Amino acid sequence: MPLACHNIPKTVKVSFIVTTYNLSESQLRRCLRSLTHQELSRDDYEIIVVDDESDDDPQPVVESFSSVAYIHYLRQQHHRQGAARNKALEIAKGDIIRFVDGDDFLYAGTTRLLLELLDGFEGDIVISGFKKVPSTASFSPRATANSANCQIDIYNSHQYMASHTLFGSCCVLMFRRSLLNMPLSFVEDTYIEDEEFVTRLVWRADTIITTDLVTYAYTQNEISTTHQRDTSHIDTLFSARMDSLQRIQSFASSVEGERIGLDRKVHFLAVDILRNALREPDWEQRTSSCVKKLSDRRLFPLPSADYSFKYRTFAKLSSTSIGRRILHLLEMIK
Repeated sequence: MPLACHNIPKTVKVSFIVTTYNLSESQLRRCLRSLTHQELSRDDYEIIVVDDESDDDPQPVVESFSSVAYIHYLRQQHHRQGAARNKALEIAKGDIIRFVDGDDFLYAGTTRLLLELLDGFEGDIVISGFKKVPSTASFSPRATANSANCQIDIYNSHQYMASHTLFGSCCVLMFRRSLLNMPLSFVEDTYIEDEEFVTRLVWRADTIITTDLVTYAYTQNEISTTHQRDTSHIDTLFSARMDSLQRIQSFASSVEGERIGLDRKVHFLAVDILRNALREPDWEQRTSSCVKKLSDRRLFPLPSADYSFKYRTFAKLSSTSIGRRILHLLEMIK
């Protein structure tokens, strides 16, 4: 059952969208607590929690925050994160959107700082830093971040994507909901749902602000979908990665005019697929399979491009079986 929110303003500044699936009470509580310590007034934000049909009912945890924040609870049949985020976007009232996975959290006070950057530079998107932390990490309500000490850069979408490796996670972005006015949604019933959404979102932005301010705590959860080691699940993840690559490649091909940034995204996503394959126990067979599929998409051998020394070295080594063995050993010691 949805959790009703009484007297909620018709609009708010920020909508925090939280997805949860079979998380512990302590994890979800930590996440929601962090959202109530962002140096925002209660009328400035809402929290939308979408439960992807967890085995245990997280609604009591969500309800415990209803006295301090405007909070919604929605439960859907199990269709994974893409569907959960789409459902939340349908009811979000905020001018600004921030996604947070339920097992992660935001550092205290950082949302206010990002809002200052968005408003001060009239930005569409602000991209901030994240830190990997253990799943047992605790949240501190004491704000310590200061934007005055951070590096801040301004780009348009073409400049940013042509010079940066776009990280395919929607959780490092805070963006204006107006970017969704041209229909944009997550793919559903699959994994790796962020890549295409983030690529399209960033591509359509006029002004992108980047900062090395660390705002997001990404927890290393051993039971998350990206850490499961079951062979069939790994196969599913690789299939999802390939499907995501194909969608982004098709989008890039449909764009008229300058598309260097989109081509870079496609090429680095191909690298990411190969790097993941090189880390698996069956790396030789899996890498060979990925090479075949990338070749079918004219992405292997990796396209020659002057992106970076690391890219050029990886491209050269990956083109031979001996080189791939060297890359496998390098990936295993990282």
